[in-house]
Amino acid sequence: MSNFDYYEEFEALLNEYMPVKEDEEIKSKVTGTIVNMDRNFTYLEVPGEPKAVRVRTEELTGYSVGDEVEVLIMAQVEENDSLILIGSKRRIDMEIGAEKLVKAFENHEIVTGKVSKRVKGGYIVELFHQQGFLPNSLSEISLEQGDSFVGKELAVVVKEIKEDRKGKKILLSRKEIVAAKELEAIDKLTVGDVVKATVLEVLDFGLTVKIDGARGFIHISEVDWKKTADLHKLFKAGDVVEAKIIEIEREKRNIKLSIKALTKNPWDIVAENNSVGQEITGKVTRIVNYGAFVELVPGVEGLIHSSDFSWTSKKVNVNNFVKVGDEIKVVIVELAPKERKLKLGIKQLSANPWENAETKFAVGTTLTGTVVEVKPFGIFVQVEEGVDGFIHNSDFAWTGNKKYSKGDKVEFKVVELNLEDQKIKGSIKDLTKSPWETTLENYKVGDRVEKEIKNIQDFGMFVKLEDGVDGFIPTQLASKDFVKSLKDVFKLGQVVLAEIVEIDSEKKRIKLSIKKVQLEKEKNENKELIEKYGTSSSEE
Repeated sequence: MSNFDYYEEFEALLNEYMPVKEDEEIKSKVTGTIVNMDRNFTYLEVPGEPKAVRVRTEELTGYSVGDEVEVLIMAQVEENDSLILIGSKRRIDMEIGAEKLVKAFENHEIVTGKVSKRVKGGYIVELFHQQGFLPNSLSEISLEQGDSFVGKELAVVVKEIKEDRKGKKILLSRKEIVAAKELEAIDKLTVGDVVKATVLEVLDFGLTVKIDGARGFIHISEVDWKKTADLHKLFKAGDVVEAKIIEIEREKRNIKLSIKALTKNPWDIVAENNSVGQEITGKVTRIVNYGAFVELVPGVEGLIHSSDFSWTSKKVNVNNFVKVGDEIKVVIVELAPKERKLKLGIKQLSANPWENAETKFAVGTTLTGTVVEVKPFGIFVQVEEGVDGFIHNSDFAWTGNKKYSKGDKVEFKVVELNLEDQKIKGSIKDLTKSPWETTLENYKVGDRVEKEIKNIQDFGMFVKLEDGVDGFIPTQLASKDFVKSLKDVFKLGQVVLAEIVEIDSEKKRIKLSIKKVQLEKEKNENKELIEKYGTSSSEE
């Protein structure tokens, strides 16, 4: 819908002045003297004109009986067997006004009009006895303030004049005038100026304000150094606030201001008066899942993370330590005022049991502690208050399944120390030699052993050398004779005599041979036969 469609709403107003059909043949301008005025009509006496001239009284505001006035004769009607001429002062004023309006349009002049009505999409403005339309988009009037402008005079410019069979349609604008005034006002301002600003509108995220004819905005984050929850509780339209200009956007005709900039940044105050490691008192303002917030001064809150409440407790229930409103002592752990980052701690008020951990809990050290927690994958052992060591199930023993319960006393060796994460990894089995180390001490290549078969596969057999260490006899070394299936010749639990033929320390693997033992035995038997009978059993 175009802006001019709205003219149909007020076009009927013009017709009220012409209750009869206009007569083009008798239209003429005459000057007459007012001889009678009542509430609705005024009658004129025109020299040389026998007929009375009637004009609507509302068109002659300011005139009295005896005054002369020029009117335009529009038509004549018959009343009580007499002819009466219908005149209009307004039509003359409209013709004169139309000429002024065209001149103003052509010369881009600023003219003054009066808002007579608010309609859908804008306002009806009377100027030069004409009806113009000022759309919302060109009015520079907020929707909330629209009704308050009815009856007021406004400076406007004529944007467009159109004529059709229905008459003249005039489009008005206030945008250029307001923009020029705002730019003029903006150019008088400088970033850093402290100004008085009037609140125009309170929004959820900030305040729109007016400063000496210019518009400005104060974001909610610039109202106070501490977090502001609800601006509607603090401000209302019409309030005058003092603020500092922090940015000027001339192209957008906008000024950004800050109220909080008039006071010193509390983060700077905290940074000037405090340092990392310092003890300070604060007030608990909030408790969250991961810790508690503590206010040191208005506008500066620090976080005590749940991990900074205790050296000893793995899982901390913050509510067991502090409550909202508590005044507590804390230690500043980290302070970065530019990033508004403040980390606080309570456990730092006491000595850190990890302080000399590098020497006290060095890798290879043997420690003793109490089992404080049992998990499916291992145990946690408290060495001293605030220091736990973790032992995985696989590090309980070299062989077998060992189980521990909460409260058990445990001795273990430190196998890993992580100072950064404050973690100790221990091993109970490392307190004794591994089965492999024992095996290397007890066996060497060439040794013959009698051991029990514990596993038979198609590719070979496994025999138990020591607890946790098996020896392997490949199929091709299981017998001097061809063996199609080891299970046809050997049985589980059977004790066999074999010689160690290879020890692979890197792979922790020992290979044995029954075949070698059998061949050497056969060789020795043949040697004895030759010595005794001069021949071998194979020759017989």
